Amino acid sequence: MRLKVQLVICADDERTDTIHEVAVLEKDCHRIEQLGLTLAEAKQLLTQVQQSIVTQQASVFVTTHSHCEACGIPLRRKEETIRAFRTLFGTVLLTSPRLYHCRCQTFMTTTFRPLTESSLHT
Repeated sequence: MRLKVQLVICADDERTDTIHEVAVLEKDCHRIEQLGLTLAEAKQLLTQVQQSIVTQQASVFVTTHSHCEACGIPLRRKEETIRAFRTLFGTVLLTSPRLYHCRCQTFMTTTFRPLTESSLHT
């Protein structure tokens, strides 16, 4: 028997759903011991679900914080790096952009990373 596990992420605008294929499992059902998931399969499944969820959440978070809070214009990107985010089910690698602050306000720094949340107003 072949089982597909998919994660469907429904956007807030209810128009676009994102489907992530989390796992494809090949399961035999010839013996009673083969029913259900093994511990290794369950851990792998949870790890993959967590990675998909965290990646999607981080993407939405960065998108919502990529506009000036005061005037609403899109912020320019300086660079992008990979950041490790540790979760209960393992480490997830996330794309972490560095954005320039908007010139309509004064900040202590010229750039910030939304996933770090270290921007300070002066």
